[in-house]
Amino acid sequence: MDESYASLLEAFDALNRRKREDADSLSGEERERWKRLRREIEQALFDHSVDPAHDTREHLRVPVAMSVRFRTQNELKDRYIPVLGDGGLFISSVDPLPVGSPLELEILLAHRGLSFQVTGRVVYASDSADPACRGMGVRFEGLSYEQKRMVYGLVDDCLRERLLERRRHARVDAQLEVQFLFADGFFEETTDDLSMGGLFIASERVLPVGERLRLVLHVPGERPAVKALAEVMRVRAEAAPGKPRGMGVRFVELTPEDQETLRAFLTRALALEVPLAEGEPGGPLEGSGANRRLHPRMEHRIPLRFHWLHSFGVCCAQDISTGGVLLQSREAPPPAGSPVEVTLTHPVTLQTLVVGGTVVRVVPPDPSRPEGLPAAAVEFEPLGPAREALLRSILEYYVQVDFRAGDPTRGD
Repeated sequence: MDESYASLLEAFDALNRRKREDADSLSGEERERWKRLRREIEQALFDHSVDPAHDTREHLRVPVAMSVRFRTQNELKDRYIPVLGDGGLFISSVDPLPVGSPLELEILLAHRGLSFQVTGRVVYASDSADPACRGMGVRFEGLSYEQKRMVYGLVDDCLRERLLERRRHARVDAQLEVQFLFADGFFEETTDDLSMGGLFIASERVLPVGERLRLVLHVPGERPAVKALAEVMRVRAEAAPGKPRGMGVRFVELTPEDQETLRAFLTRALALEVPLAEGEPGGPLEGSGANRRLHPRMEHRIPLRFHWLHSFGVCCAQDISTGGVLLQSREAPPPAGSPVEVTLTHPVTLQTLVVGGTVVRVVPPDPSRPEGLPAAAVEFEPLGPAREALLRSILEYYVQVDFRAGDPTRGD
């Protein structure tokens, strides 16, 4: 499973598309799941939670940075939109209009060089002492099909951009024994990867998205096995090269003791020269025949600078280890064999690490995925003890951040 916000987005988007077309097509259980996913997304986007008991909103909201123009009886006003949703928007204004006021709005999209018009009505006004919170909430009214598609497209674009740039849980390759229990029985399988938020279970037995299960995860060491309540977030119905059939689950309930067990294992895994070997407690099951990477990797969006051929830029690394990194960039990647220079900075100590490497594989863009960018797999040159220790320190920092900031009720 892609243990990132991408899987959360995929699960929400499948329900949200149906809700937009026909809200009544969702069952009661699906509506509750839609609300739960929407709350989790908004908590990530706005850094605050919503009490489910008081959650009556019917549309997702996303943070934006857009300009809007509207005319009152006295003048033409230009204002700022910080929040947009399928059903309306919030306009920052030190002089909000009275509730009930109708509005003809022109939303300006400077990055696209165009604008479009919608109609709405003020449904609430805020005269907060904080100017940043002062303004008015506007509900859309009488939108045409084309206007709805424009609004939905803007919401989706901003959602993907803002959500996928957020840091999520570090993930490492790990083939560990996992047992899970649900209505049809008790099964023993193998994990394919693991993070503080969830894991991917390689299994021919896949459960429906949204299904909950009790699982027991056996990690190396003498500590008791990790026990958790989990929820299926994504199903891979067919195996692909290097990707087994199975299901990605997120942790829903996880005790502080089990969090600590996972954190210790993930930190240790990132510090290893090679992944856990077959036969080591908690390592790949005997006879698995898995062809694991030489270096345990961490799937994490880590900011870095790169320089290749005649191009340089800043991007977020994906799939990084002490042996190499997967670089995603909007620019076309260089061909295999090209030299690359990568610069990382430790977020706390501000130590800078410059690493040379070689492109060993070019990954074309995948239009089916929200990020959909081309990528280059880079193999690092030998680092030496001091530089390798600094790189490990940078990777381990993100695991520690995930542990300190993670909420066991959220997961991936």
